[in-house]
Amino acid sequence: MKALLISPRCPDTFWSLRHAIQFSQAKALFPPLGLLTVASMLPREWSKKVVDLNVEPLTDAHLGWADIAFISAMSIHWDSVDEVIQRCKARGLKVVAGGPHFSRWPDGYKNVDHTVIGEAEEIMPALVQDLERGQAKPVYRAENFPELAETPPPAWELINLRDYLNVSAQFSRGCPFSCEFCDVVLLFGRRPRYKSVAQIIAELDALYRAGWRGEVMFVDDNFIGNPGKAKALLTAIVGWQQEHGYPFEFFTQASLNLAENPEMLSLMSQTGFKRIFIGIETTFTDSLTECHKHQNKDQDLIEAVRTLQGAGMEVMGGFIVGFDADPPTVFDDIVRFIQAAGIPRAMIGLLSAPPGTPLWDRLEKEGRLLGFPNGDNSMSTGALNIVPKMGREKLVSGYKSMAERLYDPAAYFDRVLTFFAHHRPNSSPRRGLPTAGELKSLLAILWTLGVRDSNRRAFWSFLGQVIRKHRHLFTEAIFTAACSHHFHIISRRFISEGK
Repeated sequence: MKALLISPRCPDTFWSLRHAIQFSQAKALFPPLGLLTVASMLPREWSKKVVDLNVEPLTDAHLGWADIAFISAMSIHWDSVDEVIQRCKARGLKVVAGGPHFSRWPDGYKNVDHTVIGEAEEIMPALVQDLERGQAKPVYRAENFPELAETPPPAWELINLRDYLNVSAQFSRGCPFSCEFCDVVLLFGRRPRYKSVAQIIAELDALYRAGWRGEVMFVDDNFIGNPGKAKALLTAIVGWQQEHGYPFEFFTQASLNLAENPEMLSLMSQTGFKRIFIGIETTFTDSLTECHKHQNKDQDLIEAVRTLQGAGMEVMGGFIVGFDADPPTVFDDIVRFIQAAGIPRAMIGLLSAPPGTPLWDRLEKEGRLLGFPNGDNSMSTGALNIVPKMGREKLVSGYKSMAERLYDPAAYFDRVLTFFAHHRPNSSPRRGLPTAGELKSLLAILWTLGVRDSNRRAFWSFLGQVIRKHRHLFTEAIFTAACSHHFHIISRRFISEGK
């Protein structure tokens, strides 16, 4: 059997970082981790090819080679998924589709031959057996949330790691919290499930042998969902990093209560964690109560951010506007908070209701749903599928004003400088001089932002202050400025929509 595993193309969004990646040798931000894990579940004797549409086009030669196509997607891939399925079916290929997108919309694709709903670990043996017999069923539905002890390592050999800016790993699935707007619990459950420490170390070994040197993201829904297990893994990685000369830097996403755990922060610092994504959501207690984000309510948000920055990590914050309890000042207040806290990469989004979430159920009863979200929760109105209490026009107008202010380059650079002022280098050895590839990227960024860009004055003013006050962070400042270039392009395009 010849299996073609296809990862759909991601549109140009806040998190695609497409206009920043152009300065590097990479073609995409992350490899398709889920698809590579599924590839490892297929029989060894099968021939396998991975086509990531973020890296290369899907060609007729690919389709002509294959006996069957596997597609894994998230909702953000909606448009690309339709095109991929149509091309596969036009060539007479059977299509197996899975991942969060198809789990949410199992009845939305009549031309998919076999739909996998839920996680693949317990489904794949039966699916493979049925495919080989020519008796595969239309739908395979996971009855449980599987334990991860038997989850195989990703099939890294099927891709070129140099095509990617970062790579990813997964230690756990699930989250102990139940935020009203979040579908993580629906997809992966409230009880976090974990791979063993030995499994993760084996995955790091595989990446190291494959030649990877750089950043690794743990894509867990909440890395500290079980603090004891997280500490055990971090302790092991500290030793692994020491043995291998600290080839990797790490980042992940976690809940804000990480700031209350100094032992965890110390371990993350020793391990080499560089960034952390935190769902801060809002600065208003009533809005946090409304969305059941209780873990953030009793926190001094600025102090929590400072604590994480002081542990050597940049805080990347997620924020949402459109809660029923949001006051009229919400747009100005959140902008002021983001600037004061020094959160350069602040993702602001409109409240949306994914199907099956408590928010969806509540608003459906109130007659306030407008259909399905498109999966793009930043710099887009496509995710807005609710009738907001403040009114759509006021919400969208306020949201656009936030994007305009936050991603003005001068405001962005001010946040970077605030972050640098509170940043304390983590205790793991820092990387040395830039590699040849990094140096080439640095020069490309300097040329584009410092010579060709209309905002070059703000860029040079920023670099001048970095040289005077934070010279040891000069390289980091350049690469962070590349992100500003991307965010500015995305925000200007969004702001101009409808004008």
